[in-house]
Amino acid sequence: MTQTIIQSATFIVYVAFIIYRFGVLPSISESWYMLPRKFNFLFTLFTWGIGIPMLFYGNPFLFISGAALTFVGVATQFKTTQAFTKQVHYIGALIGVSVPLFYFGFSLNNWIPLNMQIVGIMIIALTTTPNKIWWVEIVAFVCVLFGLINL
Repeated sequence: MTQTIIQSATFIVYVAFIIYRFGVLPSISESWYMLPRKFNFLFTLFTWGIGIPMLFYGNPFLFISGAALTFVGVATQFKTTQAFTKQVHYIGALIGVSVPLFYFGFSLNNWIPLNMQIVGIMIIALTTTPNKIWWVEIVAFVCVLFGLINL
């Protein structure tokens, strides 16, 4: 439960700060580019504040999710073409969010987080909501945290 509190607090504080400072962005990752250079590390702390606690739930699937999220925090410059930064960033984010959602469903028979994510994506996709990736990411984090609370 301590991990979930750390993750929830990290999520709420960082997202609230970004919204307060910049408004809703095209994606949460975009905040790395918006922050002044000396504060870019805050995005890394955000991803690590969510990812590192995942390593300690004692479950290999959640461990993989946490490791993937820490990679997102390392591969911050997703707009670059250097090395495989963009691929590491996007694949890390996808694994970090999707693995726990499928774990909750298949291993714990808790399909609510995955179904909430699917419905959330459909609603976002079918509306004229700006910054769709931002909102998909917000829904994803909320769904994963909901699943973790119900472990």
